[in-house]
Amino acid sequence: MSVKLYLRKQEFTIDDVIDLTVAKALKQLDLIPEAYLVIRSGEMITEHELIREGDVLKIIPVVSGGNE
Repeated sequence: MSVKLYLRKQEFTIDDVIDLTVAKALKQLDLIPEAYLVIRSGEMITEHELIREGDVLKIIPVVSGGNE
């Protein structure tokens, strides 16, 4: 089975979820784990969390900035 990840209007599918963490999934998509939040079922999950078969994850870029 696979997992689906959504970033903005793009959909990604990863088929091999054995021992797949959030960090590994983001790296497979050439994304830096520290630059994104990942949401599963309305809750944020950490980069060390295991992804389960059938998960649907939303990837949200972290935006920072402000005054010096």
